[in-house]
Amino acid sequence: MKSIAIILSVGLLVLSGCAFGRKMLEQPSGPPQKESAKLERKTEVFTGKVVLVDGAYRLSLLKDPDTLLRLTRARRETEFEKQQINLRKYYEKTISVNGTLQDEWIFGADIVGQWTPPGGQTGPNMNAPKQTRP
Repeated sequence: MKSIAIILSVGLLVLSGCAFGRKMLEQPSGPPQKESAKLERKTEVFTGKVVLVDGAYRLSLLKDPDTLLRLTRARRETEFEKQQINLRKYYEKTISVNGTLQDEWIFGADIVGQWTPPGGQTGPNMNAPKQTRP
């Protein structure tokens, strides 16, 4: 009876050690990155056409065609580029986006609609030229 109790306790000790070891291995290496605070959202609706400018896809607003914007799903400024939305499939289409404007970015962006001209192609535009820069 004692041998069963010893085997069970040793097994339990080994399992808890494995769980602790796995947790230690999952810790990120390197210096901790400074995380920016979540930005305050004041959601607006933006409508514009996706254009290719200098090798990068941008949203050109219908109200102000000279304004070229980038879209990101991120809510923190440090993550804007990592979570940038690839607009290639919307090339030459008019889209509607919910999000918050900050500088050249619309963050927390959700594409909620797209329009094509009558008789225009529907679905993603995968024949669009490849993007050469982010």
